[in-house]
Amino acid sequence: MKVKNRLSLQFNFMFAVLLLVVLTGIYFFVENNKIQSFYNQLDNRAFTAAQYYLAEDNLSKENFKKVLKRFPQSLTQESIRIYDDNYRPRFIPEGSLKWDTAMLKQVERDKVFHSTRGDTQIAGLSYADNSGNFIIIVSAVDEQGLYMMHEVGLIIAFFSFFSLIGTFFLGRIFARMALNPIVKITNNIKKTRASSLHMRLPFNEKRQDEIDILSLTINQLLEHLEQSFESQKHFISNASHELRTPITAILGEAEIALMKTRKPAEYQQTLADIINNIDHLNYILNGLMEMIQANRDGNDFHEIRMDELLWEIVDELTGNEQVPVVRVKYNLPADESKITFQGSRRLLFIAISNVLKNAIKFSDGKEVYCDLSCNNDGIYLTITDSGIGISKADIENVFQPFFRSENAIVYPGAGIGLALTKNILQLHNAGISIKSEMNKTTIFSLFFPAYTNGK
Repeated sequence: MKVKNRLSLQFNFMFAVLLLVVLTGIYFFVENNKIQSFYNQLDNRAFTAAQYYLAEDNLSKENFKKVLKRFPQSLTQESIRIYDDNYRPRFIPEGSLKWDTAMLKQVERDKVFHSTRGDTQIAGLSYADNSGNFIIIVSAVDEQGLYMMHEVGLIIAFFSFFSLIGTFFLGRIFARMALNPIVKITNNIKKTRASSLHMRLPFNEKRQDEIDILSLTINQLLEHLEQSFESQKHFISNASHELRTPITAILGEAEIALMKTRKPAEYQQTLADIINNIDHLNYILNGLMEMIQANRDGNDFHEIRMDELLWEIVDELTGNEQVPVVRVKYNLPADESKITFQGSRRLLFIAISNVLKNAIKFSDGKEVYCDLSCNNDGIYLTITDSGIGISKADIENVFQPFFRSENAIVYPGAGIGLALTKNILQLHNAGISIKSEMNKTTIFSLFFPAYTNGK
């Protein structure tokens, strides 16, 4: 079932329930009012009958004439019975219509009595006269009221039927109007292909309702997809180039070596060149494998002292050099929990060491500074070098796999390290940013959000 039909039925159902409650309330209100009104008529008839049969000697001639005038105005299927305080009929014979003693006692006790038997309504009145106490029972059928309620019932039934039909079609119209923006979004999405991911859905920036928020969310998804596709294209293109270069060099060296007989020294040189190219190829493949492995190790998290991890990385990179090129400054609190982070030790070691390796490599022997600090928000690691710098245009691309700045091509590498670092930091919900000045300095700022230890 389509959404617009389902919405129409749901709206129709809610309207039907509301209409049923309202119309039922109206019907019973009118019904109760009709019954009470007829009981009032029966009470008046009982009082008139009592005056007619019992109060002639108590009323003035003028008032009794009024009673005589009102008494013949009987009701439909009216019956009047008068009983004395011994529950014996007086003035009017009971005939086939007899009232039981229990009801008469109730009238005597309550003074006024109302009851219904089928369509017949009954009113009882206890009347005190100078000749004794009497009970007057009047019963009649409210034919006019019953007819009126029958007509009211028909009117309600027809009104409800046609109202529900009209509500269903109006509901379909409103549902179509409400869903029309979603239909437009669906049609626009159907037109989207891998080659048209740059297209965006229109939305109102000033008045953002749920549809605008949906369009904005889809636009964000399309933007991420476009970036992913572009990254994939660049990755495939760069990976193909980086892998093809050493393979081509290896084939070229081998073919040249086989073109003619050469001296052993020349063969040794050729093999050495092949080994260098294979090492470079192996370096690239290892980098790619680490990128794949990083996603697999994303759940192997445990508590890590970041100061200890940084010390291990610096110790491994500087080796046994008497004058290390890396200067580390620790600005840490006494509370160890604030310098503890939840993550994969192996992956974070790779991520930080990649940044530090680049800083050392591009500084050409100049000192590199590391500053480790923390606050309530998390842990901050700043790595500053005095190297070749990164241009503003290249800063946005340095985290792309195999991307290398023009001024970095003369240095060894394959452009995988920073891409791997970015991937690992994202797995840890950490962040990295770069500030650089050409031929002076580059500052890498890493941020690791506070670890709450489940609290």
